[in-house]
Amino acid sequence: MEISEVKVRNEFFVSALFVESTITDYLSEKLNITDSINSELLGNHQNALSFSHKIDALLDSVNFSIIDKSKISVFREIYMEFIENKDAASLEDSFTSSDSNDDFLLILYPQNDYLPREEKLINACYQLIGEVSELVADQTQKPEVKISRRNRFLSLDNLKIGKFAALFSFLFIT
Repeated sequence: MEISEVKVRNEFFVSALFVESTITDYLSEKLNITDSINSELLGNHQNALSFSHKIDALLDSVNFSIIDKSKISVFREIYMEFIENKDAASLEDSFTSSDSNDDFLLILYPQNDYLPREEKLINACYQLIGEVSELVADQTQKPEVKISRRNRFLSLDNLKIGKFAALFSFLFIT
């Protein structure tokens, strides 16, 4: 797998952590759970809600448009595909769902025809990451980490400082 493909997968995972944490905080507020980390429902316990279940809870509790719901659902499905296909030889090989999430991405985020399919998928993934992070942050009223440009190192000027900016900055600076 090329470096740019590895980077987009890594950014997908970091974004998924942000999304899950934001949803956890949102749900803990709604359910009046003061210690979400140690919570049986939202915490890091065997019986706690999974990433997929937290996404479902968010989609059920917030009034998203149909297209926004689709973006968030596809984000979840691609995240799961990346986990399941962690040893895939290429980014395109990571997309194995019968739902054709790769084709959906390219329809949702059209790219220039002259680009190879892998590059189109990389660009579309970055666009999805940005939109889903922004949607979740806006709907839960939580700060988000913004990536200004693909394949650029982040600086504090390029970030909306959120609780994950400091925590995960080492991933982008190294």
